[in-house]
Amino acid sequence: MTATDEAGSPRGRAPLRLALYQPDIPQNTGTMIRMAACLGVAVDIVEPAAFDVSDRHFRRSGMDYIERAAVTRHISFAAFDRWRREAGHRLILAETDGRTRHLDLAFSPGDIVMLGRESAGVAPEVYAAADATVHVPMQTGLRSLNVAIAAALVLGEALRQIGGFPAPVLAEDHEQKDQSG
Repeated sequence: MTATDEAGSPRGRAPLRLALYQPDIPQNTGTMIRMAACLGVAVDIVEPAAFDVSDRHFRRSGMDYIERAAVTRHISFAAFDRWRREAGHRLILAETDGRTRHLDLAFSPGDIVMLGRESAGVAPEVYAAADATVHVPMQTGLRSLNVAIAAALVLGEALRQIGGFPAPVLAEDHEQKDQSG
């Protein structure tokens, strides 16, 4: 995990942030951190997590991308919420019963997209603190998506809206790297 400054903020400003509320499945957490590293999205983990970050499943799913991710850990939701309000970040909560389709919300640079625990979502005070709640539309009668898949869909739409995707890597760049290495 990359360094943070004294205020606990990753160095540099990511276009968006992904917050994981008390994550409980290490494989999903590792997958979301890997995705965030690839997309240039900072990650906030709101403790307590249900596993230690040394967990082999967490490390295996995140692979070597975990070391490239900008991750900040917050000791509680209250600490996270205080930090994000002071920093001027809007909290967008993705939940199965979110008020707005993720496609219909106007995302802004600096937004934090939060996802809850796969097993139980978020506490009522988290829901109440959110500036907006979104859901991913699904077929009737189905409960939910995997949390990592939901994160990818919501972050993808948010990055598309704000023009926040990393610059494309051209085929010539790969060829030059292959020839030099």
